[in-house]
Amino acid sequence: MFDAVGFDAVGSFTKAFTPTDGGYIFFPSAKSGGKFVTTEEYENLSNRWQQVAGRSGRWKTGGIVFLAIFAWTALSQAVSLPPWADVAFPTIIALAMSAWLLWASLAPRRLVRDRPDVTPPRAMREARRAARSALNWRFILFCLLFSGAAFWGHVLSSDRSLGSWLWIIGGGAMFVAYLWIGFRKLTDN
Repeated sequence: MFDAVGFDAVGSFTKAFTPTDGGYIFFPSAKSGGKFVTTEEYENLSNRWQQVAGRSGRWKTGGIVFLAIFAWTALSQAVSLPPWADVAFPTIIALAMSAWLLWASLAPRRLVRDRPDVTPPRAMREARRAARSALNWRFILFCLLFSGAAFWGHVLSSDRSLGSWLWIIGGGAMFVAYLWIGFRKLTDN
């Protein structure tokens, strides 16, 4: 799905590493100094991330989710489940996928956790510019269209339930955030 909207998870991961003599510099956070990562460690991290977020990783994840949905559907048809179970299943799937992706994306931080800084922290301006460079224009425009549609669709609706208000607040906040990111990305060039 992310390929269709222009988000390159593998490219964004590799942009977090700056080539240097004999390896790479990795900044675990915006306020921390750069940590040294050897070429072999970088290649291992990249290969593992490719297995998670690359094309084959996404197909594996999709297959697992498909099988889980199939099994859940068969189970729910075979036995009578309480109504809350229909909400619990997708919630558990979403939380499990999010936890798996988060764990995999934090592998570089775990690797360099106890290493000394080899460079001083980047200026906050430079760190934010590096974060914006990981997002391409196609992804930013998709987020603007999606959040704008969610925001305006619920603003123009007569429904004022809690769910509708959450869509208005969330869609509006996301729209404003990506407008700001797009503006800052324009000024980065």
